[in-house]
Amino acid sequence: MRILILLASLYFGLGLSQAEPQQPGESAQQPTSKPMAQLVIDRDRKVPNTCTVELLMEEKPVAQLPVGKSASLEVPAGTLYLRARLKPAGSCDAAGLASGQSILLEPGETRRYQVMLDNDALFLAPQLQ
Repeated sequence: MRILILLASLYFGLGLSQAEPQQPGESAQQPTSKPMAQLVIDRDRKVPNTCTVELLMEEKPVAQLPVGKSASLEVPAGTLYLRARLKPAGSCDAAGLASGQSILLEPGETRRYQVMLDNDALFLAPQLQ
């Protein structure tokens, strides 16, 4: 009986030794790509030209919106925290205004927002497509 166990151990041990060696830090599973979505953010013409609009995702800067431009961001699907804030550039009277919100994006979804300024309040307005 011991001989059978020993032979079985050797047989399976030899089979496993034929596997390709793994590099340090490499996982045994193939990496899976995370589903992505797209955010398109426009800048409203009422936002002062002297201010720089900075976009943050999860409190990390991801883009700046120059006057008359938009930003298109490929982001992981799921719940994200999106924030827009005005940074001083020249004589920006509204610097420091900011607005943020949590958004839920489905895989493959494209969603549009517009950074707007109204009554000294900055906000992200969803746009219909």
